[in-house]
Amino acid sequence: MQSQSTTATSPTAVGGKQTRELMRSAALRSAIEKRASGVPTYTVPEAAALLSISQEYLYRLIQADMFPAVHMRIGRNQGRYIVPAKVVEDLLNDAAQRVDSLDLAAWNERPGGAA
Repeated sequence: MQSQSTTATSPTAVGGKQTRELMRSAALRSAIEKRASGVPTYTVPEAAALLSISQEYLYRLIQADMFPAVHMRIGRNQGRYIVPAKVVEDLLNDAAQRVDSLDLAAWNERPGGAA
């Protein structure tokens, strides 16, 4: 019988947060190395780290067809997603040129958009 919940101050929560931060740092390092080497794709964790969002949120955006990715799978197997590096770069470049916030849905709908 488990009557205790995990709180932000419990050892389990702290260890989980540290593990998550280590994994995020590793994904960011890997993405930066890929970017410097000209690799044309990122994993979802790498793209999420570059965008400063959680990988879970990026998966939700991809599955809702709000963020472009390539679903690599055979038949009905689960497979995996890869994110084109150009999409991440274009999104960040377009956002950097604006004075207001960039709406992802509108960005996907633009001529030559990501979708």
